[in-house]
Amino acid sequence: MRKGFTLAELLVASVIMLVVLTALSVALISFVRGGKTLELQEGALTLARVEIAEIERLEEIPEPGITEKPDTLWGHPYTIETTVGFQGEDAVDVFVAVSSGDSVSIELARRFYVDRNTNRQELL
Repeated sequence: MRKGFTLAELLVASVIMLVVLTALSVALISFVRGGKTLELQEGALTLARVEIAEIERLEEIPEPGITEKPDTLWGHPYTIETTVGFQGEDAVDVFVAVSSGDSVSIELARRFYVDRNTNRQELL
């Protein structure tokens, strides 16, 4: 009696190994893509928070309308769109949308209350 594996056993083992390696490759690629998306979202959120903080530091309220500007963070390009609109007599709504291509988009909103006598913003 001979000891060892038959050709059929080797073929079945090879197919099993191929399936396992393919599944691991797909999982690794998915993990890398998820990490890249998370990095882009984190950068977009950071830029949106910075934009809101810059508006909070202003002495006067910004003019109503939409502004768009490009920015780069960690080597990734982003587009920052800021929309300012009045909400009633004493409130200003600010919406900041940050996007990176078609895959990532973060939006933040902030309401500022305005003292109409001085045209200065009050944070409530």
